[in-house]
Amino acid sequence: MSHDHWRENVLLIVLMAMAVLVSCTSQSPSVGEKLAEWRKGVWISGAGTYTIYTDSHYFVLSYTGDSANPNIYCGASQLRFHDKGMARWQIVRMRQFPGGAMNLSRLDAITADHTETPMPYDTSLFTPGTCVIEEGVIYDAVTEVTDDYILLATCNGDHEKIFANGVSAYMPASGGEFYSYRVEEMK
Repeated sequence: MSHDHWRENVLLIVLMAMAVLVSCTSQSPSVGEKLAEWRKGVWISGAGTYTIYTDSHYFVLSYTGDSANPNIYCGASQLRFHDKGMARWQIVRMRQFPGGAMNLSRLDAITADHTETPMPYDTSLFTPGTCVIEEGVIYDAVTEVTDDYILLATCNGDHEKIFANGVSAYMPASGGEFYSYRVEEMK
């Protein structure tokens, strides 16, 4: 093999290796990765609802009405993102409806060694276009994916469109759209 031919072969091998590296590193994030990235952060909805999404939990604090007749909701849930959707399992809920007594429900989610009970999670329960509830876990399934948004089917025939730009639209089956805005991102 001539010295020039050897150099051409080495150059060809180097170029092929670079092409493989570039194709591996420029791969698009999966649907589950996009869902987690687009969702994480602090969100404001309406006049008094804050929702915080992390990699593994979400927390909701909502207050409407006045101090004499409040509607208060606080909740904490475990959360899993997947290419097929988002699974959530509520572990604490505190609610007071106007004119009503405070209602508190708590799943025994804290173990004796001060860790959380893992959420039962079965990815086969994600059904496109449908919300499935099994053993208290809610499986919001991916219905549509574009470069700009992910559409989830949620409970009662409702849908939620989560946009890449930090906006989401909740769309009840009864009609209308209710927007939430991410005011702080989490990495």
